[in-house]
Parts: sequence; structure tokens; C-alpha cells
Amino acid sequence: MTILLGILLALLIFSVIVFFHELGHFSMAKKFGVRVDEFGIGIPPRAKEVWKDKSGTIYTLNWLPIGGFVKMKGEEMNESGAHDKDSLSSKNFWQQSAVILAGVIMNFFFAFVVFSGLFMIGVEPLGINTKFPTQTETKLIPSFQEAVRIGLVKTDGIVLSPLTGSIAQQSGILENDILVSIDGKDIMSPEDMITTVKKSTTSMDFTLRGTGGIRTVSVIPKDGKIGSYVGYNIIHIRKDFRYKYGFFESIKEGGIETYKESMMTLELLGTLIKRIITPRIPTERTEAVESLGGPIAIGNLFVNLLDAKVAFSVILLIAALISINLGVFNLLPFPALDGGRFVFLIIHRIVGIFSKKKALHGKIEQYIHITGFSLLIILSIFIAYQDIVKILLK
Repeated sequence: MTILLGILLALLIFSVIVFFHELGHFSMAKKFGVRVDEFGIGIPPRAKEVWKDKSGTIYTLNWLPIGGFVKMKGEEMNESGAHDKDSLSSKNFWQQSAVILAGVIMNFFFAFVVFSGLFMIGVEPLGINTKFPTQTETKLIPSFQEAVRIGLVKTDGIVLSPLTGSIAQQSGILENDILVSIDGKDIMSPEDMITTVKKSTTSMDFTLRGTGGIRTVSVIPKDGKIGSYVGYNIIHIRKDFRYKYGFFESIKEGGIETYKESMMTLELLGTLIKRIITPRIPTERTEAVESLGGPIAIGNLFVNLLDAKVAFSVILLIAALISINLGVFNLLPFPALDGGRFVFLIIHRIVGIFSKKKALHGKIEQYIHITGFSLLIILSIFIAYQDIVKILLK
């Protein structure tokens, strides 16, 4: 029963997020007099035509509940009637930009409303970002250093975990040894240790605290590395930590959190792409690929959340984060995505300033978007397969 409810909850939340995204495109199109042929929830084939308004727009429900769409006149420059007054391609640059970007803006607005509301009623951080550290600090997914700073987590030194056969292990460092100092200098964070080791090529005295008490071992780094995982030794995590603000402060913090979560998502996306294309070590690529997830992973996440009986505020928080992820992903300058269409619009605008000729023939642009869409479908199938395998192997 929990599995069914989790899947239904995931579909409901995803449908609501997509609805707001498409509502952005739809409302801007209507505002600027663009003919909207269809507003659909879900992906065809069509299940039901719900309504048809006076302007001729039909509102439909479709069988695949994993998306939505707005079909507008003049989306493709080579279609018949593309230059009619009620066509998207006949509108000026700013109007077309507003229509294209309105969906993404609605995604961010949805997250802003949720974050602001949660800050008003009180919300605890969702978790700590330790797997893919970023430069951007957020309140709801803080880095470990930030979690320590605000008192969410209490630690007792830096813990080491040497790799098998590494310099660290051969030097006498044991699993779960606590690093006290290096050459007499107190080490306050993993970054502090990494920086200290990188600077040295000679023997270093590591003072450690382990099961046998305090001891010192000599370590000689190679290429600034000793071959050990390093992290904080956690001794306590506060369960009662919450952020709660007044009305106006919540609005302010909601806006800040929306911006920072968006920047963090962009940073994480960049990190994943970098680790997949140019990994420093082979395991980085594997870890990055395995971290990708799609609708099936989201469904499994909600099943686990219901099974854990989490608060409704956690469900809302994750919905806001999914909305931000959808918004950031759609902004990428890739064919078929909103960001890709906006890039083509800018190209046409720049070329149009200097020449009356089109930057690209409508058919060529259409083929580019079709190719991009096909690649996205292939990626979606791969991610879905990976999600299923991960669930089955649990």
C-alpha cells in the first residue's frame, strides 16, 4: 500500500510542478495574443478532452502522467501561418522571450512560495551536502562546515579512513583514527588537512587519537596525497533544529533560499558533467553517473518518505527542490529545452540587427530541436533503466 501511495504522491507532485511550468508559458502566450491550440497535462496519447474555451484552446488530460505541454501557433517558424498576427514567431523579441522563459520563472516562483511558507511555520534542514560540495551555502541543505558552524552537528575532530595499500595505511594510520595535529599544528577541518598535506613533500608527524590512546606516526606524502578518506567525526546531530521567521523575514529568506538552491543546483550539475567527462579518478565517473535519477527515482524517494512517516513539510520541501531542478534543467542551452529555444531566439535577434536574412532556416532549426529531444529521450531511458536496476538490487 505504501508503494502505491508513494507512486501516486510522486505523480501528483510532479504533475502540479509541470502544471505550473506550462501555466507560465500559457499565461504569457494568452497575454500577448498568441493562439494556444492545446493545454495538456500528461504526455499523449490523449485520454480526454476536458474543455474548449472561446478562443479555441482545448484542455486535455493525457495517458502518460509524467509531463505536460502547451501547443502554440508559430512555435516552429516553418509551419503554416507562422507569420500570422496570432502566431508566436510574429511577436517581438521581448514578447517571445517572456513566453519561452515564463515556464522556468513559474518553477522558481513555486519554490519561492513553498520556501517562504515553510520558513513561516518553521522548517528543519533537509540534510547535509557532503557528497558533492559546492561554493553556494544554503540554509535547507547546508554543507558540513556550515552545519557545524550553526550547531546542527557537533563533531570531535577529524576522522581518517586509509585506503588499502596506501601511504596512509603503510605509515600506520588506522581506520577511524582521529587526527589531532600535523607537525604540532592543530587541524580544524578536512580542508585544513588537505591543504597542509598538499604543501609538503617531506616527512610529516601525524598526531592521532585511536583506541590505544594518543600516538604519532611519520607520513611522507606523494604528489600531495597520502591515500585516505577524511571527514568529521560526528558525535551528535540536533533533532530539534529549526528555522522560523516572521512574515516579512520569511519572504526575504524564501527569495534568498530560492536563489541559492538554484545556484547550488547549477553548481552540482556542472560538477556531475565535469566528473563524467573528465574524472580525476575512475570512481568519480561511476559515482556521478549513479547519482543521476529520473521520475522512477523520485517515485522511489516518495515511497521511502512515506515509509519513514516524515512530516508534510519535508514533502513540500522536496517538491520545491524538484521544481528548482526542473527550472534549472530547462534553462540549459540545449536544443528542445526552453534554454535552447531562447538561445536560438537571441541568435535570430542578433542576425536580424545586421541582416534581413534568417540566421537559420525554420526546417533546420526544427531538425536541431528534434535531434535534441531525441537525445533527451535516450538519456531518460538510460536513467530510468538505471533507477530500476538500483531499486531491484536493494
